[in-house]
Amino acid sequence: MQKMEQVVFLDLKAQFSDIEKEVLSGVQEVCQSAEFVLGSAVSEFEQSFSDYIFSYESAPKPSLEQALEQRIQDLSHSTHPNRCVGVGNGTDALEIAIAALDLPPKSEILIPANAYFACVEAVLNAGMRAVIVDCEEDGSFMPKDSTITPNMRAILCVHLYGVMQDISAFEAFATKHRLKLIEDCAQAHGASDEKGRKAGSIGDIACFSFYPGKNLGCYGDGGAVVSKDISLVQKAREIANHGQKFHNGIWDKNNHYTLGRNSRLDSIQAKILHIKLPKLSQHNAHRMRCAREYCTQLERFAYLKLPSVFAQSVWHLFVIECCGLAESKRDRLLAFLRQNGIECGVHYPHALSDIATLQAHSDVTIHSSPNASRRSHNILSLPIGEHLDFSHIAYIAQVLADFEQTL
Repeated sequence: MQKMEQVVFLDLKAQFSDIEKEVLSGVQEVCQSAEFVLGSAVSEFEQSFSDYIFSYESAPKPSLEQALEQRIQDLSHSTHPNRCVGVGNGTDALEIAIAALDLPPKSEILIPANAYFACVEAVLNAGMRAVIVDCEEDGSFMPKDSTITPNMRAILCVHLYGVMQDISAFEAFATKHRLKLIEDCAQAHGASDEKGRKAGSIGDIACFSFYPGKNLGCYGDGGAVVSKDISLVQKAREIANHGQKFHNGIWDKNNHYTLGRNSRLDSIQAKILHIKLPKLSQHNAHRMRCAREYCTQLERFAYLKLPSVFAQSVWHLFVIECCGLAESKRDRLLAFLRQNGIECGVHYPHALSDIATLQAHSDVTIHSSPNASRRSHNILSLPIGEHLDFSHIAYIAQVLADFEQTL
């Protein structure tokens, strides 16, 4: 097979070219309105994202009475409640979500060791204590009863790489131990469980990141807090805007009922996200097709562990693990792929349990995490996104076959 010049990891330039006219028109609209902060573009996106997250893909067929009631609501132009708060970024979203739960100071929150550093960062900056525990051998996470302590008040369910965790099991675990369930959906926009419930709609509160490389990303920083509990949404909204009161859609300026912060999704980013949201399901479906093709093409390689093709996932990342003859040779494979024009990444090169800053922190408890440590030295992320086609995947498979000959 002829060498390709380059297979990029994610092609945001191509993505922009598809929606350039809409985006530029939307940005112009915001600029002409001069509503740059907390403007109508923000509330418009918040409502559309809220409706998207809290709709069911496989909702049961309504009864005649329910259908009639829905029709009456539609005719009266009633809207669903806005359960979304746009904030400055995904890390702020998690910290604000924790603050909105109003947990006792120094409460412990359970975190998987293979998550991103921002998870622990947000917990500690919110005045809580982090308890880091190992993931499963395949990178999934299911908390154990043995990790529970008297001071534990919440658990962080991280839908890592876009893979929906066994959220029903998390619900049962949280209920059993009287814990708040926080969903980290920074990589799981549009993911849903086997019941059709979307990531972010199930736990007590959830956070999203709209970093440009996400499945739904803006052109800068952005994030959101969502919750099925309107009172938590209200708290998060007020915390994010200096602790000022918000009532009936109106800010009571300079009435600060609590210490808050300044973390607001700006109107230009909100407008871009509103334009991109209707395309999210289509883009996710393409990622799913690419993931299936990857699994088909790569299953012949004994030196690679692949993610399950049956995962409930929107495939933000397609992560493989070097094993067998290639174990501990991840960096060699990474260099080989890059030499052949294939951009790859590592998510993440350090398990939280192995980071010296956290090991030395007085508010961090670290359990033995051999699975997370092993994976951090052996995993790599292959290109995936709406820019990818099957010819790219076939080329990547050929390069991986070439690498196999070097082992």
